[in-house]
Amino acid sequence: MKQLRLLLLRHGECEGGAILRGRVDVPLSDKGWRQMSAAVAAQATVCHGIYSSTSRRCAEFAKAFAAELHSSASVGISLDAPAPSMLKVNLLEELQEIAFGDWDGCLLDDLYQRDGERMAAYWQNPWEVTPPNGEAMANFEARIDGAIAQILDKEFALLTMDDEQAHGEFNASAPAANIWVVTHGGVIRHLMSKALGAVKTLGFYSQLALPVAAVVTINVLEDEQGKRYWRLDWPSGHCE
Repeated sequence: MKQLRLLLLRHGECEGGAILRGRVDVPLSDKGWRQMSAAVAAQATVCHGIYSSTSRRCAEFAKAFAAELHSSASVGISLDAPAPSMLKVNLLEELQEIAFGDWDGCLLDDLYQRDGERMAAYWQNPWEVTPPNGEAMANFEARIDGAIAQILDKEFALLTMDDEQAHGEFNASAPAANIWVVTHGGVIRHLMSKALGAVKTLGFYSQLALPVAAVVTINVLEDEQGKRYWRLDWPSGHCE
């Protein structure tokens, strides 16, 4: 049985205040950088791969994280030893947040004053209501499913089958590759719902609290026939 551990990291606090952030490309605040740094430090796991949304609030941290891992790995290496290779950050546009269209980048207070009824309807059932000129929820979720399938296909191909686990039950203590995915709240909520078998559950996006810089772990097992099994570990909180 092969096992991958996806560590889904939501970006930290961003510049711009209380706006609706979809495709609007805002940077992290200083606090956001600290939050994400503390979040990855708290995991203390070996990193085997890093994937990230192309949005600045994710990609800039992912690149800095990879550089920090490389720097740490180089400490104590003898001068005549080969230098450790730096992990490549795989940037995927498909891991971006949902596009909110005309609402993207607008202050939330202004949006509720201007288009409150439609906003409320959207958060209640985003599969039936789409932001003006925005991305349909079905298209968003299909995009995320495709991106994660791409990541799993690539990373599972790098693993060898553990014969002792090939016919066993889920074993959380079995060796696993740790893959970081730096992305957004909407993306992580969809993947959580997928792991729980709760896709298209009304209120899932609006009623599930997911703080900035939260880390959500999803363990994925693949058997000899290529069938995959997902298990969600409850998310950790963000760090101040």
